[in-house]
Amino acid sequence: MRNYILSHTNIKNNCLWHNGKLISKSDETVNPISFLEEIYKSLNLSYPKFFKMDGLSKLGILCAELILKDENINQLFPKETTAIVLSNKNSSLQTDVAYSKTINDFPSPSLFVYTLSNIVTGEIAIKHKITGENAFFIEPKFNAELLHNYTELLLKENDAVLCGWLNINEKTCEGFLYFVAKQDANDEKKINFIEHNPANITNLYNN
Repeated sequence: MRNYILSHTNIKNNCLWHNGKLISKSDETVNPISFLEEIYKSLNLSYPKFFKMDGLSKLGILCAELILKDENINQLFPKETTAIVLSNKNSSLQTDVAYSKTINDFPSPSLFVYTLSNIVTGEIAIKHKITGENAFFIEPKFNAELLHNYTELLLKENDAVLCGWLNINEKTCEGFLYFVAKQDANDEKKINFIEHNPANITNLYNN
């Protein structure tokens, strides 16, 4: 049995792509947070908590949204056997800096909550009621080998994994998430999916 990528979402250069299709685009001069809020509105989401989140969590929520509502995924995979594996370069640095500026006056509880990079996995899990395993890795650059190898280990005991790369700072944001799951080799629909291997992961990330 092979594992296949069923769906993927990219956010970069102020563009939102889902399965290779351009969904939303904004002027590149728009700052990352404003762009993410534009995406939120364009998707007609109704999740007020979104506006209280830090930039990293907003990025993760938006990247995951289209994937987890995909017809090949929604309702087909048990939430208790779906895992989340994420990675980035800057950890929660953007929020850490913002929080540090409040320390000498009155430390901000709302910012402090987001001073851990793995909070975004929790936000995604809460919104979509995912209760499987989760992990967050800090890497100097996108590492397809790491994501592939760790995900393959998880798929020995889980049915599916949402994984990828989420990185944001004051000037840019870059998100790439994909959903990989076990698929029977005789499943006719597998022709529409992408085999899960480092080369294909890298290609999807770069496109």
